[in-house]
Amino acid sequence: MSLRSTRKYLKRRGIHQGLVCTLIADRALARSIEIAPDDQQRLSMRVGNRRVWFNGARSNLNSALARRCVLHKDVTSRLLRSYGLSAPDNIAFAPGQAEAAWAWAEQVAPVVVKPTDGGLGNLVHLNITDAGEFQRAFDAVARAGESVLVERFVDGVEHRVMVVYGKVVAAARRDPANIVGDGRSSVIESIRAKNKLRVRSKNPVHWELPIDEDGLRELTRQGLNWDSVPADGQRVWLRSNSNVHSGGDGVDVTDELTPEEIRLAERVTRAIPGLKLVGLDMLLPRGGKGSEPFILEVNGSPMITGHHYPWVGQPRDVAGMLIDAMFPQHTSGN
Repeated sequence: MSLRSTRKYLKRRGIHQGLVCTLIADRALARSIEIAPDDQQRLSMRVGNRRVWFNGARSNLNSALARRCVLHKDVTSRLLRSYGLSAPDNIAFAPGQAEAAWAWAEQVAPVVVKPTDGGLGNLVHLNITDAGEFQRAFDAVARAGESVLVERFVDGVEHRVMVVYGKVVAAARRDPANIVGDGRSSVIESIRAKNKLRVRSKNPVHWELPIDEDGLRELTRQGLNWDSVPADGQRVWLRSNSNVHSGGDGVDVTDELTPEEIRLAERVTRAIPGLKLVGLDMLLPRGGKGSEPFILEVNGSPMITGHHYPWVGQPRDVAGMLIDAMFPQHTSGN
């Protein structure tokens, strides 16, 4: 059954047809596993004595305790460190505690300022050492939420590592929005060319590169502007954060993980019992950046679609591997 046919099947059954649910339903149907809508039209299936539902990235596959545990980044980091896992020091502050937050941050700078929960990449402020810059970042995050997380900055390259039932099944490097110069085209021309490629590719999870003030500020840090002509092969960054929703690239690197990195990722599920599907944000030492792997965040409602649709590299059938783990008595195609 094609994804289009699966989507039509879900519509007939009154089940939400988002991409995540469609991928999971498609793999379940291919294995003759019964799916049904629940009372909120979510995709559901019976796993042992439980009724498990999926609604986009959200599900009840993980235990309620595990879901509560990973909801707050500061709590999760303390738990991981107590288990002997590498996670950066951090503290959550209330919106009115900017002065106290800077007093702590100044001792461990550079720091990262971001929300304590959620996945708003545009509110992640990296590598801050200056009091004025810290205040601006703190205020921006405080306006959007109830608390602000201040965290010691750790060098490395950001990766999303997907763990299913305790086993690493996929990994992607998340590159910030960027273009690569050809020695002839200006920055703005290269952005427009890449955006045309994004549209033609019909990749459902990679967004067009923004042309905005944030991008101009990042260019200015590199001594460039929209009209600059980068050298052939020169990579130019348009963001400091690697959110694909702001034009970043997902690059499959599953086969590049070291045994140590795989062991670290898989130990997280033993530190937080009840995690069956988890996406780990990890900083890994690559290209002279960083010296050891760190766990940045534990996402109990991870998006699996980026592994199915990387911008560069081999697609990974996380939905199929998830269904196989949930229903080990079934095999593909039966």
